[in-house]
Amino acid sequence: MEEMEKGKVKSRGGVYFLPDGESDPMLYTEKEFEKHNAVGLPPYANALRETGYPVAYSCRKCKKILIDF
Repeated sequence: MEEMEKGKVKSRGGVYFLPDGESDPMLYTEKEFEKHNAVGLPPYANALRETGYPVAYSCRKCKKILIDF
């Protein structure tokens, strides 16, 4: 089991996870995301394929959401 990364879910032309300490990608491209260790979230992560909306789990008590990507 690995420790989870801390970061933020951001939106700018699409939704993505950006780990703490990383700067925002300049462009919304796979290469730019890799450079900044960002993770693009479907359905906009890859416009060339239809991935649908991601499955997510919410715990309202602890105020956490986990999203499959």
